[in-house]
Amino acid sequence: MLLRRYFVGSAWALFTIAPDVKFISVDHVEEKINATAQVIRHQQAEFLVGDWKEAVAKGPFQFIFADAAAAKTIEGVQLLEALAVGGMLVMDDFTPEEHFPEEWRGKPDKVRDFWLNHKELRAIEIYLTATSSAILATKLKGKE
Repeated sequence: MLLRRYFVGSAWALFTIAPDVKFISVDHVEEKINATAQVIRHQQAEFLVGDWKEAVAKGPFQFIFADAAAAKTIEGVQLLEALAVGGMLVMDDFTPEEHFPEEWRGKPDKVRDFWLNHKELRAIEIYLTATSSAILATKLKGKE
């Protein structure tokens, strides 16, 4: 069952993509990528071990699921640049403001603000559970 959690998202994505779309999954943990590549053998799939920024040259991308904390926070500009105009970005693992720990309350949430208020994006935060949320964003235009 441990393997299942590594590849279920990739399997879902590959099941739904168009025949002419390339799927790239990047993780810095070699065990995860190897496990996924052994289970999923798909002509449209490429599994890379390394930093997500190493795959940027293969873009721009129409869909990005960003799971790396740094990509959502300190590397946000690079992530946005990797997204094609009209492309969708999905980021999970957010905590809704009403569930912030006491030490976060009353302080600005720079990460959430960056994604929800960026002039190149149309974005919304959705609840996944009562205590977790995701941000969905579509890139509207390039840099002006």
